[in-house]
Amino acid sequence: MANIRVDFFQGGNSLVTRLDPRTKLLYVAWIFIMIIVFSHPLYQALTFCTILAMIIAGRLSWRQVFRSGRLGIYVGLFSWLLWMIFLHNTGRPLAKIPLLPWPITDLGFTYGLGVAFRIFSLFFAFIVVAMTTSPRDLIAGLYYLRLPFAFSFVIGIILRLIPHFLAEHATIVEAQKSRACEFDKGGLWTRFKKHTAYVIPLCLRSLKIVSDMSVAMESRAFDPNRPRTLINRPAFQTIDYILLAVMAVWLITAVTLRLHGYGGVIPGLL
Repeated sequence: MANIRVDFFQGGNSLVTRLDPRTKLLYVAWIFIMIIVFSHPLYQALTFCTILAMIIAGRLSWRQVFRSGRLGIYVGLFSWLLWMIFLHNTGRPLAKIPLLPWPITDLGFTYGLGVAFRIFSLFFAFIVVAMTTSPRDLIAGLYYLRLPFAFSFVIGIILRLIPHFLAEHATIVEAQKSRACEFDKGGLWTRFKKHTAYVIPLCLRSLKIVSDMSVAMESRAFDPNRPRTLINRPAFQTIDYILLAVMAVWLITAVTLRLHGYGGVIPGLL
């Protein structure tokens, strides 16, 4: 059986791992704002480079990061293609695709690439933060950012359950393959019907996990509305203040440039 990852958090003692969880959460918010401010792919690429720097500083495996972000890569590339189709009448034609009745324009290519970078940045920012921050620290960070504890707790539970469901999915698929169920053979409709062999057991298993968790929380008289304290309270260090200051200056500069007409592709489109 393939190696099954049961948690996003990779542990370790890297620079990114030691950062205050609030700094990393604010970094995700900063990424979200930056991808809205600019639409040109060159400016988007600068923002994406900060994520690559986080991967290096966090000592994360490139293969594991990009494997976890495959969905974001597929969605980004598909969005790039769609925007090239949507904007085929806007801009100067660059090339003609044999299977399509319209050309690729410079504005469609550029704006679509910018949208793809937006999706890449958002996906990989979440992945890097999840891999370098334990769910417990994420809950504490959200809580001390003055967000409702119920919301913080739900986010932490989701980050715990997603890898668990992926592990359950891998286990069920391997079990069905051992029963001679070949998911990758046959036509499209045949393969679609074969997937019910693991979709139904996975749904039932998911309901069982959620039910057991609900019973466990009720048995402990869990009340999300009660005020609470945490054992490990996050505290900003010097590096956190430096990074927050850099993000603030970068954001102010970006907004100023955008207001002066830089970083856009098509007037009227973000």
